Parts: sequence; structure tokens; C-alpha cells
Amino acid sequence: MPPTYDTIIIGAGSAGAAMAARLSEDPERTVLLLEAGPDYPDLNALPEDLSLGTRASLDKHDWHWMGDAVPGRAVTYPRGKVTGGSSAVNGIVAIRGTPEDYDEWAKLGNPGWSFAECLPYFRKLEDDQDFGGDFHGKGGPIPIVRWRDDELAPIQERFRQACLGLGYPRSEDHNVPEASGVGAWAMNRNGTVRISTAIGYLAPARHRLNLTIRGNAHVHRILFEGTRATGVEVESGGELQRVNGTEIILAAGALHSPAILLRSGVGPRAHLADVGVPLVHDLPGVGENLKEHPSVVLLARPKEGLIASGQPLQQMGLRYTSTGSDEANDMQMYMWSQDADYTPQLRFIADTQFLFMLCVTLQRPKSAGSVRLASANPEDQPLIDINLLAEEADVERMADGVRRAWAILTAGPIAEVTEEVLGPPQQVVENDEMLRVFLGKGFAPGPPRRHLQDGAGQRCHGRGRCARERPRARRAAHCRCQHHAEHPPGEHEPDRHHDRRAHRRFHARQVVITPGFTEAPEQRYVYRSSTCVFLTAGVTDYYRCALMPA
Repeated sequence: MPPTYDTIIIGAGSAGAAMAARLSEDPERTVLLLEAGPDYPDLNALPEDLSLGTRASLDKHDWHWMGDAVPGRAVTYPRGKVTGGSSAVNGIVAIRGTPEDYDEWAKLGNPGWSFAECLPYFRKLEDDQDFGGDFHGKGGPIPIVRWRDDELAPIQERFRQACLGLGYPRSEDHNVPEASGVGAWAMNRNGTVRISTAIGYLAPARHRLNLTIRGNAHVHRILFEGTRATGVEVESGGELQRVNGTEIILAAGALHSPAILLRSGVGPRAHLADVGVPLVHDLPGVGENLKEHPSVVLLARPKEGLIASGQPLQQMGLRYTSTGSDEANDMQMYMWSQDADYTPQLRFIADTQFLFMLCVTLQRPKSAGSVRLASANPEDQPLIDINLLAEEADVERMADGVRRAWAILTAGPIAEVTEEVLGPPQQVVENDEMLRVFLGKGFAPGPPRRHLQDGAGQRCHGRGRCARERPRARRAAHCRCQHHAEHPPGEHEPDRHHDRRAHRRFHARQVVITPGFTEAPEQRYVYRSSTCVFLTAGVTDYYRCALMPA
């Protein structure tokens, strides 16, 4: 007989690892956490690319998947393949978004999920080293810290001075509700050590006998009896095995979760027929509404001595509202220091040891793509259509952002230490048609080894649909997914309950889109959701959470 667990969690990333730790606090509940990548239970043996909090790791623990940024332009799409998921490889920026995002969600018919009601859960997951008061937590599993002024690399300080000189306000703390402007990022680190969910949540829980963590376990599909999820088919140690669970939590991310559902027979009937997957439940929304943050960089070669080996990738961020926008902080900029010791391509692309790049990112995109199966084979990468800048509003805001970035890059504090601006040329920035062509070229995204060509790439903060449900927000969830396949965004449908309880879906895919980064909102969602009962039907039409006391 296959082993049976109370809860099986697919994916040990920002959501799955936190969920496993929270649920296993109940000694009567047996929890199996499955991760396709490696697991490192001994933190003393953690590879440097995962522990180093001053750089991002996008090679050694990556899926090496590709997606179409724009039609005909395939780019790399970094995703963490390791316990901790992308929280173990990303840029460790831990900001929440704006209160308006969550308040909008509540207004659309989701009581209990306004900013004021979510704030206690942000505070519970934090151990803020810099600030206290009503908006920050102490004693949580994730340390939050900001770079002090005396810790800033010279290019980071000059970026701040250039922004202030152009009239952007100073932001001492990006995690207070009214925050806007330029200031040090809040980051989940302890000194220079990255604190991923594998460290912050799983490490203290590994001693529990009711928690089993299995790395290098590739889930092929969820198994169903009728439309009730009863287990998973997983490849482990070269052997295809079945494991049963009373409930299945799918927390595999914006790309893997829909792919797993599709391979399991849950998704659009016609697409499943095309790839030869037997239909379990016809859900047209699975794989739809994939959204990403378009990002473009302005490259420059520094004068000798400005950048040194070992400097952090990024320390400061600028959040602002684009010209004519009614969405607060819908844009971001940040300065990256690139070192050929970490990014060998610099020696081939620009024949230099060091570069700095000013990154412009759209945080509230309207364009949407999709995830589809290439075949029924679990070893085949799905077809990822990122579809950046498909909406005119996105193009206009990115063009405005590039021009703002050019003003910052050529302002005195940065111009004084710039040997050469490598791109884009000034004539491109000043010409509307040429700038649109530049934005549409597309290039490989993500720090630090990408973002080295012309055009708009993405920040690798994907989110998209996994199933049909009543709408929970006007746009797709920032952290991962939110779904409204049959009802248009913003349309409200009364809550529905279903009595079958077999398949939960987490990784913040019900979270409203926010103009922040993915990790903190995702963990907040999981922290709160672990105090909720999710009434689901394996794969039913609607998913609803019923809040319970924390």
C-alpha cells in the first residue's frame, strides 16, 4: 500500500516551505513536503550561491526554462529549483506593496483581507531589525534589515543622491503605508546571509517527527478519484511512486502549478485533448493570465575604482507613480553593480570587469500571457508565453520610465563616475518610435547574469491562473496566481462552499497584485492561510477561505 499522509505539499518554495512548517506545528498532523530540487538539511553545508545574500543565484539551482517575452523572442525564465524555491535564489527584497492593493481586494468581496486585517500577519512573519511600532514585527521567522548609510556602496549612494536631486522624496522605510521615493530596500538577510524560507521556516521544524521533507522528488501529476484529489504520482530516486494524502496542497509556483494541474487532467478540455491528457475536470482558466514585471536596463561602464569585487548587487530602490497613472507606486528603479567574477559575460559583451545598470520595472502590468503543455511528458518544459508589453498602457509607462532613468543616469552624481554609457543611445531615448522598438526587442531577464542586452525583459516574479474561481482582485496576484476564468476581472460573485476537501492551492495566488516584490506578500498570505480552513472540492469551480482565529 502507498504511504498516506494527512497533508502533501507540492513545492517547497516561499509558500510551500512556510506552509509545511506552520501545519506541522500540529503534532497530530503528518505532513509530506515534496521538492523537485535538492534539499540541504545541514545549513553548514549550504552552497555559497544559496547562502550569499549580496548576490542572486540563477544558474546552479535553476530550472533553465525559457519563455517568449514577446512573439518570437525566447528568453530565459529563472525559477529556483531547491528547497526554499525562488526565496533561496532571488534578490531578497522584502517589501509588501501598498495598502490600496489589499483594500481593493476586500472591496471586491473578500472580507478579512484588507490591509489592516493582513497587517498582523506581515508582523508575525517578521523580525524587523530596524523599526518597530504598528507596521513592523519582532520575533518572527524572517529577519528584515536595511542597509545603513555607512554600508552603502558608492554607486548606491550616488543613485540616491541623483534621485533626490531630481525631486524624488527620500523613503526611510519602504514598508510603511505611505512609503514612496528612494531608500534602502528591506531585505530578508542576517548580515550577508540570505534567510530563505528553507532557513527561516523549515530549519527550526526539521526535528518534528510528523514532518517529512523529500528533495529531488519530481511530481508528475495529482491523482484523482472522480474529482477528488487523493494523492500524487512522484518520481524519486529514479522510481515512479504513488503517495496518498487526505489533502493535497499545490504550491509549486506560477509556472509549475498550472503545468502539474494540466498534466493531472485539470484544465481546458480542448488543450488537454491536443496533448493527449485524459480529462478529469474542465477548467478553462488553468494556465491563463500569466503576468510578469517588464524590466529594462540602462548600462554604463564605471570609472576605475567606483565598483569593487564583493559589493552587493543592489541596496537601494526608487518607487514612484508613473506619469498619468492612478495606481500608486506602479513603477520601480534600482541600481545593480555587476562584477565579471559573478557575471563572466561582461568580459565578452563589454570587455570589462565591472558594469552598473539602472533597472526600470513596471510593477502593475496589464499585459498577460499563458502556460500550456508542450506534451504530456513531465520532462518536457511547458510552453510559456510571457507576452510582455502587449497592452499600450504598459508600453507608455515603460517608455516614461526609461526617460526618467536616463535623467537619473546622466545626472551629476552618477555622470561624474561614468566612463561610458553603453546603452540605450540618447537618440533612442528621445525618439518615441525608436524607444518603442528598443522596448520590444526583448532580452534575457533577472540578476545578475542576465539583463545584458537591449529591450524589455522580465523580473521573474510570475503569477497566473491555476483554476477557475470567483474573482478576488482586479488583476492577477502579484506573488503567484489569482484566477477568474469565466468572470471578468472585478466582477463579484457571492461566496460558494463545497463539501469535498481534498485539494488546496497556495503560494499566494489569491493575493491581490501589489507594486512590490513577491516574497513578503506570499509569506504573509501563507501565514494567514495556515490559520484558515480552505473549503475546496479537489477541483471545483470556486475556492473560498473561511477565516479562523490565529
